[in-house]
Amino acid sequence: MRNAVQVLSAGSLRHAFPAIIGAFGGEFGIGISLTLGPAGLLREAIETGTSFDLFASANLAHPRRLVSMGLAEDAVCFARNRLCVLSRAELGLTTENFLSVLADPAVRIGTSTPGDDPGGDYAFEVFDRIEARHPGKGDAIRSRSRQLVGGRNSPPTPPGKGAGYLVTDGVVDLMMSYSSNARLLAGDPAFSVVPVPDEFQPLIEYGMAIRTDADVETKELRDFLLSPTGQEILSEAGFSPVS
Repeated sequence: MRNAVQVLSAGSLRHAFPAIIGAFGGEFGIGISLTLGPAGLLREAIETGTSFDLFASANLAHPRRLVSMGLAEDAVCFARNRLCVLSRAELGLTTENFLSVLADPAVRIGTSTPGDDPGGDYAFEVFDRIEARHPGKGDAIRSRSRQLVGGRNSPPTPPGKGAGYLVTDGVVDLMMSYSSNARLLAGDPAFSVVPVPDEFQPLIEYGMAIRTDADVETKELRDFLLSPTGQEILSEAGFSPVS
């Protein structure tokens, strides 16, 4: 086994990386050392000296910032995602009543943490898009939303709890979520998984960058993620390929 590639990755890629690690190791004989977390916090860690070979973010802004600072190179989009809503089934959320349900003051809305985690940034972009089309509604929804995960001060997910625990535990009625994650709960009768309507859907592009003067193993992983095999693995994990 050749030198392991040290990867810092957005947590939403956690369901894709086991297959990536297996396929990449099988093809190249190279291991991957994986650290998962909110991409904004990982970027901050890199800026303050945390070592890495490849940074995989849920947006392009964080990799591009590292490139602008001379800490990384080759910021490229390697996958896309979509935003959806994971709600308790009894809420009756559909694409058709999406706006009226979210605008109901009695409905409790959870998001990730903007700034620390791109998932929160994308959720707030949805609210901004609602505000642009329906003045007053988007701002009201934003003001009621609770930033419950993905932040530097967010409590860890309790042991044994899955992605939807904040809904099933009654903390909120719905959570803004990546489709790649929420699809895993689509068959659970406790939940409804409803796509954000196209008119409010943000463009979600996952970006990666390799450290400046990266070794050949790191460049092989970057190229693998963009290869047909890598793109197929990402597609099977619920992401949209870039090719």
